[in-house]
Amino acid sequence: MIGEFEYVRVDSITEGCSLLAELAGNAAVLAGGTDLLVNIRNGTASPSLLVDFKRTEELKAFFPDKGIIGSSVLLNRITEDRIVRDRYRGLAEAVQDVGSYQIRNRATLAGNLCNASPAADTAPPLFVLNAHVTIAGPHETRTLPVQDLFVGVKKNALSPGEVMVSITLPPALPQVRTKFLKIQRIRGHDLAIVNMAGYLDIASGELRIAIGSCAVTPILLPSLDEPVDEDASIDELVEKLNTLAQSAIAPISDLRGSAEYRRAMVPVLLRKLLVALLSPKGGE
Repeated sequence: MIGEFEYVRVDSITEGCSLLAELAGNAAVLAGGTDLLVNIRNGTASPSLLVDFKRTEELKAFFPDKGIIGSSVLLNRITEDRIVRDRYRGLAEAVQDVGSYQIRNRATLAGNLCNASPAADTAPPLFVLNAHVTIAGPHETRTLPVQDLFVGVKKNALSPGEVMVSITLPPALPQVRTKFLKIQRIRGHDLAIVNMAGYLDIASGELRIAIGSCAVTPILLPSLDEPVDEDASIDELVEKLNTLAQSAIAPISDLRGSAEYRRAMVPVLLRKLLVALLSPKGGE
């Protein structure tokens, strides 16, 4: 028994937001449903109404050349897109690691973000890209940095009546390299013990690192005091970044790994990430 609820399919954002607002938190958005339906089945969610936005045209928008990904765009469509793979490699790698191929044929990027898991694979690459989300409500539309969407474990910044419309990526610059890495228990589908994304602008030396599954939300590390060049010492960078990381994270022990193991794996991933970003092949 999956639970009892009403189901409505809407054709417009305005119509859907009005329905969500009427029930003031007792309605849920259905786009992919891969997290929502599981949560309903196990009892952690019990909405009285599911509002299906899959037919809403604005949420289907997918213009990777402009950095626009609509909230109902499926994960497989994103990771298989040539422009995404060429210009936003770290994001493509992260999307590829979400669930199985079958799950990615139903799941959406917006859903992975709105679920607000600390271990969300797509969060770290979007953090380092400084991506934004557009959120529509009954009365207004607002824009939010992706990192501000995460407010706690499985808690996002959307208010009752709001729905995410799209994710916007910054222009992809040719001198920017991105990379995503993940440690998990098995070779197949599994949540991250630790995941990490990096961004390096070869021209300016700007380096950004984000870490997931090591705090109540994914973490964007503070910037280094000086730019990074391709001849930088990996050992020195790992030491500096690990000092920043160990102060920023607050890992827990769970069935996937202990807090001590997570802390120990952070410098391991940092080293692999830096080797990839500083490679002449740009993260391959």
